Amino acid sequence: MTSADPASTLAAASTGPHFQPGSPFARLVAALAREPWPDAELLAALPFGQDLAGLVDPARDPADNRDTPSHVRAVVGRTLRINAGGLSAVVQTQNQALLYQMAELEIDYLAIFESAEMQHRGWSAQAAKGYLAVAALYHDIGKIIQRERHPTIGYYHLLHSPDHAALRSMFRTELDHWLFLHIIRFHDVFGVVSTGEGSLAALVDLIPMREMSEAERLGILHLFLRINLADIAGTIQVRESKVQHMMTDLRRAAAAMPAGGKGTTPTPGLAFREALIDADTGVGRAVARIQRLLAEPGLEAYQDPGLDIVIERELMAIQGSNVRQFANTFSHVCKLDYLLRFVRALQNQAQAEGRPVRVVISVLLALLCRVVNEYGDLTARGNGERRRIGIALKGWSREPGMTRQLCSMLFDDTNLALQWATEEATAWFYD
Repeated sequence: MTSADPASTLAAASTGPHFQPGSPFARLVAALAREPWPDAELLAALPFGQDLAGLVDPARDPADNRDTPSHVRAVVGRTLRINAGGLSAVVQTQNQALLYQMAELEIDYLAIFESAEMQHRGWSAQAAKGYLAVAALYHDIGKIIQRERHPTIGYYHLLHSPDHAALRSMFRTELDHWLFLHIIRFHDVFGVVSTGEGSLAALVDLIPMREMSEAERLGILHLFLRINLADIAGTIQVRESKVQHMMTDLRRAAAAMPAGGKGTTPTPGLAFREALIDADTGVGRAVARIQRLLAEPGLEAYQDPGLDIVIERELMAIQGSNVRQFANTFSHVCKLDYLLRFVRALQNQAQAEGRPVRVVISVLLALLCRVVNEYGDLTARGNGERRRIGIALKGWSREPGMTRQLCSMLFDDTNLALQWATEEATAWFYD
């Protein structure tokens, strides 16, 4: 391996203070600033470099790999665009209000990373750019093993595989190493919350429970938002509603902090955790989450902002006096795994059969209420506190023929369909 030129060394030192000087990661920061993928020589020197090379090899397991080779490269490129021009660099819009909101968030981001609290940790806006670029390179490393649940698989792969010691040696501190692994593990959470598959409580996982200043917490949230946006932009064109939802979720998380995201005095992580969960427990928040689920597939009929009234009335009709309890429990369901895939199929089948939007809302709410009420007891701890859970719904869409049959039953024999759907659902604990 040839030594880096002086200009590259200087660039690495100024943009990668979290990486050991002279390490492959320090050189990688400078290399990615020139080209959104490392050359073969640098790639071979990186920890897990063989896995990274495999991710962009179109001949590797094409049945499972599919779009991964182009996607991984694209995400690194989109991350570099965001580094250079902010969120608007990957969002095609002429909406002046949205452009202003993105610019405002960019100002907040820069102010956080140039704050005294973040500089004390070795951060700066420039350092964050280098850190994100390297994280983007590794974000899909779990796909070398399995496409589904690849964020969690990637986390454990980096933590326990033979190359893990080499990876740890890239970082100056344990905190820098921890955050890198943390980004890999939860890089899709903002996007999941923005679709309604996840609740705001899922953002709790992004923040350590130890005492931190609000600038530190917000800095971490901003990093996650940016890499998740790059991940989305590496696959599809980012819709206006998508980035609006992501920014809204970030601001709601900031508002849940003890000083509304404006304080610098360290505060306990547990207080933030409980405030964030509480911020999502109202009936209005449950309605907004369901509305996001319905709108996410993109069919025009489900973009009407007035659908919140239809959703609320149907929810009240199903739950009655139990509606507040349902909303509280729903907020503790951090993930409705693979639900969006089924919602898309349900809407497409309804459209093909000429069924009205109101019918789709009715059967979807019946499904949600059934599974949330069925597994809601799992959110209750013996001491009276609440825990977060996830509900896996992949069974509803694991095979096209079964999905069509379940959709038809929901329209024609709802009670029988609910029984079948419940048997196909499983739950797990987040806490």
